[in-house]
Amino acid sequence: MDISDKTVASHTMTDPSSTKASIDVFEFIDGHPVESDWERFLAQRHETERLFRVDISVKAPASLKSLIGAIHQNPLVLERCLDANAVSGVHVYDDMLALQLPVAEDWEASLHHKLTILCLANALITIHTAAQAKYSAAIPDELAAFTSRPLDLEGLLFSLLDSIVDRASDLTLKARLAVDQLEADIPQMVREEQVGRRILFLKQAAAQFEIAMEAKHRTLTALQSLDTGLIDLHAIHEPMRDVVAHVEHSLRYIERIEDHLAELDRHFLLLLQDKTNNRLRILTIISAIFMPLTLIAGIYGMNFRLMPELSWHYGYWVVLLAMLTIALGLIWYFYRKGWFR
Repeated sequence: MDISDKTVASHTMTDPSSTKASIDVFEFIDGHPVESDWERFLAQRHETERLFRVDISVKAPASLKSLIGAIHQNPLVLERCLDANAVSGVHVYDDMLALQLPVAEDWEASLHHKLTILCLANALITIHTAAQAKYSAAIPDELAAFTSRPLDLEGLLFSLLDSIVDRASDLTLKARLAVDQLEADIPQMVREEQVGRRILFLKQAAAQFEIAMEAKHRTLTALQSLDTGLIDLHAIHEPMRDVVAHVEHSLRYIERIEDHLAELDRHFLLLLQDKTNNRLRILTIISAIFMPLTLIAGIYGMNFRLMPELSWHYGYWVVLLAMLTIALGLIWYFYRKGWFR
């Protein structure tokens, strides 16, 4: 279907707790998203012949209480949506299916925010924090998969999950580029601390990103095996297999990135060890050169009365010449042995 001439707009409201939440409501009419509003959605959400797409962006989880309460009365729904540690899983509540999975706008983000997806009989609702991009803005891209099939709730869910996985795949490629750039920058980095901190940061980011990808994979595989009459998952079973395969590919890719970072870490440690060895080599050469000179200076620094060289007119210059000869001879010897390479 052609939706390029449709405009996707937003509707902002304030909930009863006076905390602002950005709510985008769209009703699909003849396969096209048409801007609607929250009140109309609540009034018509039980009409199964309609189809709505709602995106809720909140600044604080407390502002969800009145919103979720208006959607569904089961207290477990609100409890799970407010639980900051509930980042993945599939749950069935009466006449609603709930999915939760972590998403991030940047692969280096230390925190992967939770995205909650609620599937009602005639509506697909996404709930996330204001730090994340609005999922309603991607509705035209989500609908690109419906050129050859009717628009329905199952298709909306698949297209949303597919777009989330595609974003994660793009972030995986960015992670690879970041690691490749680090590998190219290591020879130009002067300060070892800077290189070490960057490698450690990327290793931590890759580990967090892998955890988030595993959570996505766990949620999608749980959805595949779910048996419920709320949504016809068999209609999207085959395309969902491709989505899960993409997640598994991204997981393998991020594992290779972690292996690459581990190799860079080992290479960096070898470089540090080589620099340390070079410094110790220089110190060893300096010590070896000055040891005989120190010995000579110590001998002639002894306070004995009978030291014939002390009364010799040329004694001072001969000792200096001998010390210089010894020093130059040792330098030549170490150079021939390749210690200065």
